Amino acid sequence: MLKEELRKRALSIVEIPANFQPIIEEYAEGENGEGQAMFSWANEKRDKGVIINLDLSGNLTSLTIDMGAGGNSNTVLSDVEERKERAEQFLLSHYPDALNDLTFSEMRKLDHAYRFNYELVVMDLPLKSTGCIIDVDHMGNIVKFSYKVANQIPEIPTTLISKEKLIEHVKNKLNFQQAITNLYTINHNVADDGLSLVYELEPSSMKFKADVLTPTLSIIHDEDIQETYVLLPAPLNTATQKVLAIKEVIGIPDEFEVIREVDMGEEIGIVWRDRNWKLEEQDLSFEGFLKRHTEDTVKAFISKKTGKVRSFVWFNERSGDLRLTREECLQHATRFLEGVIPNYHKYLQLVARENGEEVNDTRKKETFSFRIHNGNGIPVQLEKVVVTVNCETGQIDHYSGPSFDIEQLSQIPAEPAISKEEARDIFFNHLDFELAWNKNYSGETESYILVYQACDRYPRTPIKYIDAMTGVVISAKEK
Repeated sequence: MLKEELRKRALSIVEIPANFQPIIEEYAEGENGEGQAMFSWANEKRDKGVIINLDLSGNLTSLTIDMGAGGNSNTVLSDVEERKERAEQFLLSHYPDALNDLTFSEMRKLDHAYRFNYELVVMDLPLKSTGCIIDVDHMGNIVKFSYKVANQIPEIPTTLISKEKLIEHVKNKLNFQQAITNLYTINHNVADDGLSLVYELEPSSMKFKADVLTPTLSIIHDEDIQETYVLLPAPLNTATQKVLAIKEVIGIPDEFEVIREVDMGEEIGIVWRDRNWKLEEQDLSFEGFLKRHTEDTVKAFISKKTGKVRSFVWFNERSGDLRLTREECLQHATRFLEGVIPNYHKYLQLVARENGEEVNDTRKKETFSFRIHNGNGIPVQLEKVVVTVNCETGQIDHYSGPSFDIEQLSQIPAEPAISKEEARDIFFNHLDFELAWNKNYSGETESYILVYQACDRYPRTPIKYIDAMTGVVISAKEK
């Protein structure tokens, strides 16, 4: 279908309110003729909207409708089975044969709707990233829909490696390292969110090809780059630092105004732009959408808990007459850190340049990465501080800070109560393997591979850590 035909097709699926305006009209076609079209509409405040994705034959592949609280009907459905029936009616109206191929797998209650999942099952195992998700709100409206078919149904292997062989292999290869990690109840089987001292598994991901009779990882991971770190000296100015306002930290000039402010849950997202900025042309492509939302802006995320700047980035290019060296830029970076992370030198180590890394004297920006540790060398997993300095102005063009208040590290025990050997025994008492279909990323076309993935024998989800203080197994929460 042509773009205009696809647009008419989209409008036939959902009735767009009169006060909604088109935001995106994107048409993308690949070399093999496949592609998709995306259409979205929203109200003036951008707090309500509709997004529709079609393939180039006009088939609905995804739908998201957000009409805010209250919806557009006075009828409330209390019966879950009736909601399921509506979900299936909607599915069959777009894909009449879908239930011949898909199997209903689960119903989940969300805050605003009930979600019904339908999966493509092979060997009694679902093919990941295929199937259908349908959300039905309390008034019976379809508010979310996605449909993805598999390009190729995988063959069922005739032989499988034994679990015993995999366990023996893991015993010879597995290592444990102390780390501090931020645990979240939404992702882990823990009672509370927060930092914890843990034993981290190395390798952390254990998925083996199920049809190969010698233990073979399904994905060959690159060897971790061995970083080296540089201790940071204490600031020369030990006087109490002035508490800077948000706009002072980021460097927002007076002529900039807030154009968006979004509640992101634990953070507030704020976007500034010069109040005299004008859009040169109205472009409804996705690229045009990004331009309207990003060009010449400054974006920041502010922690609700602390009121501090967690990160920001300047998309507004700034230029000047300076020609700062990397060493001079580092001085600017550490002066900035003095103002945003108290006692930063106790918890941050500069990631050193690799030997042989090219030095570019014409570079307009210098970026510095800092490892976070607890003051005794135990790293905080998946956390880094990044500061980018503009060589021409000395200003900070980008900052990404820790996702937590760094002073919390002083409350984490410096020594584990559980030894590495005890953690190892606990792990293997819980270790099991289960079969699953995973996407095969080694081929040029989309396909699937049968794997044995390591899991906790009790909740049947991947083991992530061993608590270094209690010995409790911390596993991933079932999605």
